[in-house]
Amino acid sequence: MKYCLPLILIFFSVTAFGQKVTSNAFGIGLDLGFPTNSIYNIGFGGSGKAEVPISQSISLTVTAGYTSFYYKSALIGSTRSQDPSGYIPLKAGAKYYLSEGFYLEGEAGTAIETNYNKDKLFAFSVGPGFLFSTGKHTGFDVGLKYENWGSGRLKQTALRVAYRLAW
Repeated sequence: MKYCLPLILIFFSVTAFGQKVTSNAFGIGLDLGFPTNSIYNIGFGGSGKAEVPISQSISLTVTAGYTSFYYKSALIGSTRSQDPSGYIPLKAGAKYYLSEGFYLEGEAGTAIETNYNKDKLFAFSVGPGFLFSTGKHTGFDVGLKYENWGSGRLKQTALRVAYRLAW
């Protein structure tokens, strides 16, 4: 099992055919998060990401979205479920393309809690991603990342699948 992720990464890096990296792009995607050592069971949301190239292999990114985290039912102790916690992650970062269609990305910013304490948490994320072309200027962006919000308050492994438009 511990060898599955590296094998998947190698497979996608060899078979992924991405768009040209020297174009501006915008993607709208769905985010699915799996928190670790947390009071949350799962996170689900959406995000938009703008990408502007600064060289052949490096692009700057800006991401904004909304994510709901659902509590583990064992913590509630009643038949009534608790409303999910909502967060607005706002991050900026960079993508480094290792080959056409395969990249590594890092971002940093803030995650603003929309209910309860309204905390503003420092947020960062790192991970690989793949671009799958569906046309001259369209495609899918699939990213896997590790995220840490609030200096360990919320750690998660997240998957983002986005529809991407380039121009």
